[in-house]
Amino acid sequence: MKQVIMIGPASVSKGGIATVIANFEKTFASETVNIHYIASWKEGSALFKLWMFIRAIMQLCYVAITQKIDIVHIHTSQKGSFYRKMIFINIAKLFRSKVILHMHGSRFGIFYDQQTSFIQKRIVNHLNRLDHIIVLSEAWKTYYENMCDTPVSVMENAVEVPRTNPYNNTSKTIVTFGNVSQEKGSYDLLRAIQSLGATYQEYEFIFYGIGDIETAQTQINQNKLTNVTLGGWVESHQKQTILESALLHILPSYHEALPMAILETMAHGIPNISTNVGGIPQIIHDKQNGLLIEPGDITELHEAIADLLDNQEARELMSTKAHHAVQDQFSMDACNNKWEQFYENL
Repeated sequence: MKQVIMIGPASVSKGGIATVIANFEKTFASETVNIHYIASWKEGSALFKLWMFIRAIMQLCYVAITQKIDIVHIHTSQKGSFYRKMIFINIAKLFRSKVILHMHGSRFGIFYDQQTSFIQKRIVNHLNRLDHIIVLSEAWKTYYENMCDTPVSVMENAVEVPRTNPYNNTSKTIVTFGNVSQEKGSYDLLRAIQSLGATYQEYEFIFYGIGDIETAQTQINQNKLTNVTLGGWVESHQKQTILESALLHILPSYHEALPMAILETMAHGIPNISTNVGGIPQIIHDKQNGLLIEPGDITELHEAIADLLDNQEARELMSTKAHHAVQDQFSMDACNNKWEQFYENL
């Protein structure tokens, strides 16, 4: 049996990577692959985060000393996350394990370009030490293939998909999941809502997530957006109810890989309005199962929202196609089978 160590944020943490790991813990089962999970990060004080990091290093060393580890599967993004994972790469290689780096960062290219030539060389050297790199879209596959010599494969994220489409086409609730920030297009969405005016006042827009809450709330208050609510972070047990009562999901991001928020909402038949960036066009096909716009285009975002709110029949058709697309490509069973084969063949 292949022995795999998976390293990343604790599955109870906030964020898309933690959700991916939680899905592995909950659904991955194999007679030929065993995964041992090590949490290297969790929300808390700086001292607590340091302790989590040090403890993860000790756990990896202990497991590697006491048993043979075939594969170390490391989840990372950019900035500090990547620098911390460089240490795990070196430890895994010290124990002669094969190493997979699972890249989730939507801004890795920007991060890399901002580094000195010395740091860039260190980054590339570490990428070349890997046995495989996993990315979430073809665009990122091309990016890493041009950067290093390590094989790169696309492995999409997976979500739980209801057997039947639970979409509520009469709902008056529109949601957005993700950090409240400029990068996620949160303020573009607020400006688009303002431009919609009183015509669509009956619809409630709820921003679920953490981030720059104070700035967003100030903008909401200044522009008297009485139909906008900041819902805060959503725990997993709360999300099901929200997904079953949402009419649309809007994520006008400037940078993305393949957001779990889009996969989860589409799995519940919710039409998405998002941007033509990263891996998003892999799953949202414009005017078929959702709408795609250019990031930063407030007018286009306004028109996309109005078009879907005005057309119940279009929403219903998009909902059916969205549910089927995720069911076919991103279900847990399909992705877990791919992972099992990948581990076995590495």
